[in-house]
Amino acid sequence: MSGEKPAIEGGEPIIKEPLPSWPWFTDEIIEAAMEPLRTGKVNYWTGSIGMEFERRFAEWNGAKYCITTTSGTSALHTAVASLGIGPGDEVIVPSYTFIATSFCVVQAGAIPVFADVRREDHCIDPADIERKVTKRTRAVIPVHLYGNVCEMDEIMEVAEKYNLYVIEDCAEAHGALYKGKKVGTIGHVGCFSFCQNKTFTTGGEGGAVITDDEDLAWKCRSFRDHGYDVEARLSLLEAEGALPYIHVRVGYNYRMTEMQSAIGLKELERIDTWNLPRRRRNGEILIEELKDCEEILTLPVHTKEKVNGFYVFPIVLNLEKLRVDKKTILKALAAEGLPVWREFWPQCYKERAYLEHNGFGRVKFPFESREYTDPKSVQYDKVYCPNAAWLEERTFIVHCYPTLEEEHMRLIAEGIKKVLRYYRKR
Repeated sequence: MSGEKPAIEGGEPIIKEPLPSWPWFTDEIIEAAMEPLRTGKVNYWTGSIGMEFERRFAEWNGAKYCITTTSGTSALHTAVASLGIGPGDEVIVPSYTFIATSFCVVQAGAIPVFADVRREDHCIDPADIERKVTKRTRAVIPVHLYGNVCEMDEIMEVAEKYNLYVIEDCAEAHGALYKGKKVGTIGHVGCFSFCQNKTFTTGGEGGAVITDDEDLAWKCRSFRDHGYDVEARLSLLEAEGALPYIHVRVGYNYRMTEMQSAIGLKELERIDTWNLPRRRRNGEILIEELKDCEEILTLPVHTKEKVNGFYVFPIVLNLEKLRVDKKTILKALAAEGLPVWREFWPQCYKERAYLEHNGFGRVKFPFESREYTDPKSVQYDKVYCPNAAWLEERTFIVHCYPTLEEEHMRLIAEGIKKVLRYYRKR
């Protein structure tokens, strides 16, 4: 077996047939999504499904309030803006995350400050958060990347010390647990994505904000719905019936449709009975099969204290044991028919939007605005996060969809070991 040629070198691939994909919707889910179309009650304010989904999603997470949005990106924007963060403020974000985590700060008129991550879990480093705090810092956004859980106790300690808001980005960690609490309920507010390929999906797009703060929840509702007046604690329809002019702030239309919420309700029915159990089983199989590979440095963190959500399965290669680089390994794994992909954006500060200060309008707001006069903090070409750069060279991910069976996962593990053995240094 140790000398077996990978498919890319002329051998036979481990997996010859297409694997089951994700998302996968049952006939029951499809039927539920069709019902609002039949009744014509397709909008959040004309039906009741969206409000029921908000109640149920909050309950599932152990939170008091949920505000659904059009996406995880709009959920983050809603949370940041509703906390009063804006021009002149800074928010600390990890460099290793999807661009939305930092763009939501820019969209609110504030400046994202990038912190490094930890090599062992790909998550933001609490020590670097503290190093990046300035008199302008208002919040930190820890991202539970790939399903790995951040070191929340240390993050909350830093936040308390400097009076910062903590906005948990849970787009990739639905159902993950930190010391028995679901992610999203530890900080001041949690934000989720229901995009197509996420652990929990509402049919293409969708998102949610959860919080235990009633005032913040109402502010989020207002921001999500064109900035309508929430002081009287009325729904939008009640407010429109009572007052001719009801918009007290600038807001957006970030409402989910009733079809999306109908899918969400059905997904809630199977997340604890099918989706998450199978993801964890699949992740645990890979951990068991790959834990002794010398060519691998780290696998996902999955312990009693930090229960992984297994959105995807990140693997960090030990390049010192291999005679080729990560790109070659990734091509070889793909040729075996394995569901692999590159790492997810470890150095966001390299994006042209930041390097060129391509913000809003001719003044490149907020990067070069009058409210923000410290150019050192926005010289993104000077930013460098060494751990993120180190991980970028070594990390790839494996999908562990709930649609994959146990035998698929063992074949995936076999394929990974086959490729790593072949390219091991002699």
